[in-house]
Amino acid sequence: MVPTKTAFLNNFKIIGTEDLVRTPGFWLTENRSALHARFSGNWNCNAGIDGLGGLLLDKWYHLTYTLSDSEKRLDLYIDSEWVGFYSIQDVKTQKVVFNDGPLYIGRAFANGFNGVISNVRYFNWRLCAQENKLILYGSKIALVIVSTNKYLSIKGNKYEKINQYMIVGNGRKIDLDNDVWTVIGQYGTSVIAGSPVPLNTIIGFNHQATGGNLHSHDMNDGRITPISKQQKVTINPGISRDNDFLIQRYNSKSSKDDPGYLMNGDIICLFHITTNKPAALYSHSVLFGDGTQEVSFHGNGNDENSKWRIELID
Repeated sequence: MVPTKTAFLNNFKIIGTEDLVRTPGFWLTENRSALHARFSGNWNCNAGIDGLGGLLLDKWYHLTYTLSDSEKRLDLYIDSEWVGFYSIQDVKTQKVVFNDGPLYIGRAFANGFNGVISNVRYFNWRLCAQENKLILYGSKIALVIVSTNKYLSIKGNKYEKINQYMIVGNGRKIDLDNDVWTVIGQYGTSVIAGSPVPLNTIIGFNHQATGGNLHSHDMNDGRITPISKQQKVTINPGISRDNDFLIQRYNSKSSKDDPGYLMNGDIICLFHITTNKPAALYSHSVLFGDGTQEVSFHGNGNDENSKWRIELID
């Protein structure tokens, strides 16, 4: 089947009660690791995309195959980028033949896959392009305060006593120098780069420009924001548990339709977990003299000022 060591995500092959039912079927060629995304129809038992691209050895990939009979098309994504599609031409008479056969992961019939497969998920509905864009460990993202549409950022100002950059809300257009963060794992744990980020998990954010981490701490010794006197938010050049945040999503889907992972465009709340009473990342229209917006950790997350939109940076 696939005598390679290519490592990738989301590879699956389903066969039905007959060998000729290939809905859905996701294959790799031997040696070159070209993708074959196949399905069966009432006019052709082996329709779809043939030999698209070639995957490299010892590299993780996130692969997504979507198929819709109502839209009469199959789409293929590599690392959330749309790379190919197949359209049914005779939309009135040609239909996708689905099946309820067993699920085979990493093998077809008898032969197996010589590699590593992780985080396989099967949805009973077709993901739209927006939903397909998962936030992964290692993703570059930005955070936008929903109430004012300003980006979580730095402006070069520091809290003097602790010599750490002040986090602010700055601008309604992304500043790629100051507003970009990398999603990382919880302090003291290891994660697989390229794997999806589950909801209700603890993560961290590394600031791309400075190399430091999103951080907060208690309010002792006057460590409070200048205007609202709330819990400071800074960039910490070091590594500690004070860089950890519990991520929750506001726009929850029904349990049937919820994949359970963080997606591009989700509206989220971040809780600083080492605070005595976990406080939510918070911002409002309170401005500093340079026009930037004060950011703090404050409240229980039920306030509109605690809602943040996560944006995947291409």
